[in-house]
Amino acid sequence: KTKRRLVMEYDKKRFREEFPHLAKELEDVEGVRVQIRGVRTCEIKDIDVVRLIRRCDREEQAIEIIEYLKKRGEISEEYASQILKQLKEKGLRSFGSKISWGFFEKEYRNNF
Repeated sequence: KTKRRLVMEYDKKRFREEFPHLAKELEDVEGVRVQIRGVRTCEIKDIDVVRLIRRCDREEQAIEIIEYLKKRGEISEEYASQILKQLKEKGLRSFGSKISWGFFEKEYRNNF
């Protein structure tokens, strides 16, 4: 089956009149800036402390994971302190939405 798409034609003047803010954004590419605050790799072998925390249901579980990784030397004392501070001040979901059962299987199914 062929997917149907809706196509609308506008001349620039009419588009600017009807959608002035959108037209400004599209035309003013120099003025558009997006700050990237973090980058995550998509490698299943790089499961870091944040991904483990996102699987937790309770803050106590997250604290246990942080302490365990710190004890093993997988995260530094400083990084552990930063994560614990964020956990206490902003809560468990400040690290991202909960990763539910089957997330990694769905995410990486085609990579194996």
